[in-house]
Amino acid sequence: MSNDSVQESDALDELDLSLINILQLGPRASWAQVGAALGVDPVTVARRWSRLVESGSAWVTAHPAGPQTAALVEVECMAGEVLSTAEILVRWPHVLTVEHTSGARDLLLTVSVRDLAALSDLLLNAIEKLPGIRSTRTHLVIRPYAMGGDWQLRALDADQRAHLDGRGPRTTGTLRPLDPTDRALLGCLSRDGRASLTDIAAELGCSVSTARRRLGALLDRHSLLLRCDVAQPLSGWPVSVWMWAHVPVDECDAVARRLVELPETRACLVLTGAPANFFYSVWVRSLEDVHRLEQLLRRIVPSLEILDRTVTLRFFKRMGRILDESGRSVEGVPMDIWSDPIATADGT
Repeated sequence: MSNDSVQESDALDELDLSLINILQLGPRASWAQVGAALGVDPVTVARRWSRLVESGSAWVTAHPAGPQTAALVEVECMAGEVLSTAEILVRWPHVLTVEHTSGARDLLLTVSVRDLAALSDLLLNAIEKLPGIRSTRTHLVIRPYAMGGDWQLRALDADQRAHLDGRGPRTTGTLRPLDPTDRALLGCLSRDGRASLTDIAAELGCSVSTARRRLGALLDRHSLLLRCDVAQPLSGWPVSVWMWAHVPVDECDAVARRLVELPETRACLVLTGAPANFFYSVWVRSLEDVHRLEQLLRRIVPSLEILDRTVTLRFFKRMGRILDESGRSVEGVPMDIWSDPIATADGT
């Protein structure tokens, strides 16, 4: 099934959208909190959420805030090799997102590793050795002003939003490395961000109180980020567009502040390299909306010069979740960004 062929019967109703939006604000909020915000019985919202997860329509996952080295990798494939190459890459824990795109590249990868040496190893000895790949171009992420987990459906009114907003500000301080237990906890939550403390404790081999303390510490210092995602074709914003741009270096902060206020903004990143040093991602309601949005950008951020545009034709993987042709989650791949990228690639 293609994104354009999602059936009307698959559509999310108003309660589904509000429930997902609430969990975007507080991914691990209790069902009592969620029910109070929506004016619905907790049993009903729990049942609704279970149905959404089972169908792959929505999910909660986790990823590390750092320290790590993140990059965007443009991949040009041999003719006829795009699908087979993507199906290999989605299995690699260091490749968080795999997009089939329009424009000058066939695939766009979001990768994360422990350091620059590991990134070089991943590129030279894993990605570029795949038989279907013709060439790659890599852009390091210097600073993320917004990420996909910040985007919201905007299905709630002010009173509903006032009940719950558990995201907190993103840390700008120095993040310390995660120890093996923290990494194991992250792996558990990357599969199910709403896993119970009992399930977390069982996986870690510790007490429930230790699991609670460990999780609380990671969340308090924003070392672990939780996000609630939705199958894009069901969101009402079915078109994903990346814009490669240039912004004068002394205006990046001001431009980013304006962009993060727009409801379409998914990600806003400052990159290395030239001529593009700014990467901007949006979800829009139609391809026609791209032109409208670019006109708006010219008015509100005139110093942003758009150099190239990429439309995502299909997500094969989005932040650790393998997706089917209709954008639904079918499997999670834990984001073990600290492991040896060559050993994990050889294991696929």
